[in-house]
Amino acid sequence: MRKKLQMLVVGVMLAMALAACGETATPPATTTSAATTSAAATTSAAVATTVATTSAAVATTAPATTSAAVTTNVAPSTAAITVATTTAVATTAVATTAVATTAAGTTGADPYALQTEAALPALPAQKGGKFTIISLAKLAPTLHPYPSNGDFTQSWTDVANLIFAGSLLVLNHTSLNYELEAAKSMKVSDDHKTFTFVLRDDLKWSDGQPITVADYQFGYDNAIISDKTQPDNDFVGLDDLKKITSFKTDDAAKTITVVLDQLYVPFVALGYAANIAPVPVHIWKSLPFRDATKNPEILKPTIVSGPYTIDSYDPNGQAVLKANPNWYRGKPNFDQVVYKGGDASIVIDAVKTNQADWAENFPSGSYAQAKADTNLKVVDWSAVDGTFRQVEYNTKRTPMDDKVFRQALNYATDRDNLIKLAEGGHGVSQLSFMNPQSPFYNKSINPYQYDVAKAKQTLADGGYKLDGSGNLLGKDGKPISITVITTSSSKPRVAIATYMQQQFKQLGITVKPDVKEFAAYVKQLAAHDFDISLSATGGSIDPDAFKASIITGGTQNNTQYSNPKLDDLFKQGGQELDNTKRKAIYDQAQQIINDDTPIFFLWNIADFSLFNKKVGGVVPPKADGNNALANNDALTRWYISQ
Repeated sequence: MRKKLQMLVVGVMLAMALAACGETATPPATTTSAATTSAAATTSAAVATTVATTSAAVATTAPATTSAAVTTNVAPSTAAITVATTTAVATTAVATTAVATTAAGTTGADPYALQTEAALPALPAQKGGKFTIISLAKLAPTLHPYPSNGDFTQSWTDVANLIFAGSLLVLNHTSLNYELEAAKSMKVSDDHKTFTFVLRDDLKWSDGQPITVADYQFGYDNAIISDKTQPDNDFVGLDDLKKITSFKTDDAAKTITVVLDQLYVPFVALGYAANIAPVPVHIWKSLPFRDATKNPEILKPTIVSGPYTIDSYDPNGQAVLKANPNWYRGKPNFDQVVYKGGDASIVIDAVKTNQADWAENFPSGSYAQAKADTNLKVVDWSAVDGTFRQVEYNTKRTPMDDKVFRQALNYATDRDNLIKLAEGGHGVSQLSFMNPQSPFYNKSINPYQYDVAKAKQTLADGGYKLDGSGNLLGKDGKPISITVITTSSSKPRVAIATYMQQQFKQLGITVKPDVKEFAAYVKQLAAHDFDISLSATGGSIDPDAFKASIITGGTQNNTQYSNPKLDDLFKQGGQELDNTKRKAIYDQAQQIINDDTPIFFLWNIADFSLFNKKVGGVVPPKADGNNALANNDALTRWYISQ
């Protein structure tokens, strides 16, 4: 399978819209939290913090307040949250009680209430030892806590989840509730635009130095720069970072105060407000923030905040991580974690022969074989924000700039057959950027049902003609030839490219598959040097997460599509507090994308992951294919039996 890339940090389930490595999707970007990969929907720009609190939260009851600002440390609700109409709310923090809300509305409880997760039941875990991960994704070339669009890959997220922490809030992918993480409390102003966090007292860097609010200020001050002093700032979450109009810290009070540019629905607002993670000032202060040639911390961080530190790191080989004795959550289960890349042909045998404990992704064609093997354990689940495959059309290149041409290609693509061909049948047709399970999914849009005759008629109606040899001619009178780019590390994508080559030939179109090693593919994608790109994108709990992939100038808008009406709808949707009205807004957005089709959505990929039979304590989450690291389960729940 392919493990879905999580947005870093805590916020709104992003819309990973780049192409990721192997069978894994590339990280979304919606609220990119500067340093935390908790699969919460905001593309947290950098650190992967996936730690669920292991100590029980102490139940506290705050007296009712008449103040408009509400201090919260209770738990919020699930994905679609609406703001309570009253501004004066009594904050009652009871350890594991989450407020239940639905897309239809709220129970009336404080939608910004947060809690710290209660301790999980004890497991027969054997502490210590080594845990080995094998992946189809090669290691990221850099480990910047605020990654660039090109570096924000599955492997970056995997390692970042283990070495970075410090997210102020975290989205628990099992309960789908926001929880306090590095912050011990949060206060929200009556206009719901100002968020004040109080930092925990026990946060430490791996060298024992305290993590302070100054480290968060340093992270924000450098991540937000986008001028002549830092022209190369292509931080994947820069757009969302700009939603913050003021970021101030108070050393004495240990507070971080974030002011957003406008009102947003709670689930979205929390993602933006907690979008910054710390960078060690005492290490980075004299180093250039973006220049890897002069800042060795970008290539191999020596001082980190997460449960593990880097012992060795070879982008062309493997990463060896060792337990961080100063991690503020206590010692993780394993003394050492090894992460290494592997070819699709060897990952299953590696797990079976004890060379690896977990294969985070493996070819879907091997699913039946792995499922039947008694030495292996295949865990299946269906995530509400599952990864989906999509076709990206470069709308600035002829003939892809013609929506009639794009629509014809859609009609000539047989989703059902492709799911069997490329995915071994492990997928469900998806017509939009929202998962079919989502309450925001628009079921009435055009499915572009497979029909070659209709594809040909669409082209004819659009003024396209065939020459005497059966070649489709462009508006310039020349035979049409298009290039489809993808990465060699993903067999399903290569299969889709080959299918297109054969299928579009029926329309008189010559297709040239351009299959490259992942890094070269990403570079070509970033340069917009393609006609069609095949990608895998992470689904989202909230529709706001997809905007970076489709709004004008979005950081992950690979198609270069621009539509002012659509931009306005995403802006409205991010602010509308009535979920019925929000549904109508995003229905319109999905309709526009469906009609203009800059992106053709293929299918939602089934979630499955492969473990050695000795690995225990694995519980599939409700959200995110990144089961291993999303809730820090690999560090606090998983164990290897002898």
